[in-house]
Parts: sequence; C-alpha cells; structure tokens
Amino acid sequence: MVIAGSFATAEAREARTEMPVTATVMAVARIERQTAPTEVMVTAADLRRGYLDVGEPVALVIRSNSPTGYALDLDAITPLFSSLVVRGLESEQSLGADGGTIVQRWQNAHTAHLTLQFRFVLAPGLTAGRYAWPMQLRVRPLDGI
Repeated sequence: MVIAGSFATAEAREARTEMPVTATVMAVARIERQTAPTEVMVTAADLRRGYLDVGEPVALVIRSNSPTGYALDLDAITPLFSSLVVRGLESEQSLGADGGTIVQRWQNAHTAHLTLQFRFVLAPGLTAGRYAWPMQLRVRPLDGI
C-alpha cells in the first residue's frame, strides 16, 4: 500500500501595510508660586482709607503649552474685600468680591514670570487685625493644541 501525500510548500511573503497614526497633545498649564503673602494686616488707617495695598507682591511662574495663552483664576476664599485690583499684567485688572478670571493671550507656548500687586477694597464691617491671605490662584490653558 502506497500512501501518497501532497505537501504544500509554504512560501514566505513580505506583507506591508500602512496605518495612519494620530496623536493629540492636551493643553496644560501649571502655576508655581515663587513668593506670596500668607496673611495681610488691616490697620485702622486702611479702614479709614477703605482699601489695603498689599506690600508683598505675589511672584508666579506660569508654564503652558497652549499656543494661545492661559486663564488665571483668582478665587476669594474669605470675605475680606468687596473688590480688588491686580497690577502686574498687561493692564490693571479690577475684579469683584468673588474674584474672577484674567485671560492672558500669547502667540506661542511659553513661560510667564509674573509679579502681581494687589489692592483690596475692604468689605464693609471689617475690623482691624491680621487675616489669612484671602485669595486662591489657579491657572488653566485657554484651549487644546
């Protein structure tokens, strides 16, 4: 009895295919405090004048890969003031008792070094004394890349 078999020869072939790959880089922004007051001292003279110019500036470094800029959120965490003025940006910014958002635009992603000065228009009924720093600062990118 003869067994006949057939053997298929496997032929190695090189296969190539192209597959498109895309990547999305999310815009991010980080804030680093260099110096910032931890408290403010409100004097009787400040109360008579109605405002307090904070002597120590807030120095920040903001880094973002957003090509269009960033938004700096200033949130009031204590009811120390009825409004505030922030100096040290492209222009003087006035915000209400809750704080607000300051948008800074640029043409390319980069790092911003800021030195901000604050004037707090004191809230009615406030008394002289030492108070914790009344602001929280956060940063976020304006858009995705």
